[in-house]
Amino acid sequence: MSRRESRETGALIYGAVPRAHLMPPEVALQRKEIGRRRGLITAVIAVLVLTIAGIVGSYLVAAAAEAQLAEERRTTEQLLATQLEYTEVTLVLGQLQSIADVRGRLAAVEVLWRDSLQPYLSVLTEDELVDSLAFSSDSPAEPPLGVTGPLRSPRVATVTMVVVTTDPPTPYDWYREWELIETFADASIDSITLLQNGYETTVTINLNELALSSRFAEEEVTE
Repeated sequence: MSRRESRETGALIYGAVPRAHLMPPEVALQRKEIGRRRGLITAVIAVLVLTIAGIVGSYLVAAAAEAQLAEERRTTEQLLATQLEYTEVTLVLGQLQSIADVRGRLAAVEVLWRDSLQPYLSVLTEDELVDSLAFSSDSPAEPPLGVTGPLRSPRVATVTMVVVTTDPPTPYDWYREWELIETFADASIDSITLLQNGYETTVTINLNELALSSRFAEEEVTE
C-alpha cells in the first residue's frame, strides 16, 4: 500500500523519518543574493569581453584602412613623379598645338596680294597708270568683311585703286574684263575726277574666297 492510500484510509505507517525545515530565511536570501551577484558578474565580464573584442576589431579595421590609404598615397606619388618627367614634353606639345592653331587662323584669312592683283592690273593699258593701292582683308581679331550692301557678293578682301589717265577713262571695260577673273566678287566705280592734265578714277575691287592662300590647309591634305 502506498503512502497516499494509507493517508486516505487513515492507516498508520511505521518506520517513517520525520523532517523539519530548520534553515533560517536569511540564509536562503543570502544564497539567492550570491547567485544574483554571480550572474551580474558574469554579465559584466561578458560585456567587457564584447567591448574589448569590438575595440580590437575596430583597431584592426582602422589599421587595414590606414595601410590601404598609405598604399594609395604611394601610388599617387609615383604617378605624380612620372607625370613630372613628361611635363616638359606636354608643354612643348601644347605650344606646338597653339602655334598650329594660330597658323591655321592666319592662313584662313591670308591673301597673296601680288598674285591676286596681277590679273586685275594686266587689264590696264600702258596709258592707264595706277597711282595708289589700298588693301584690306579679313583678320582673326576683327569681324569678317562680309557683304557691303544689297546685290553685293561676299568678300574676303578689298582693294581700292586710283588710276590716272590722260584720256577719259573706260572703267566699265575694266569691269567686264575683271568679271572673268576667278577671284572677282564685285567692283564699284567710286569717283572720276577731272585733273589739269587728265583724269583720276577711283575703283574698289572686292575679292572672293578663292583669293585666300590656304597654303597650310593644302599641306595637311597632301600629307
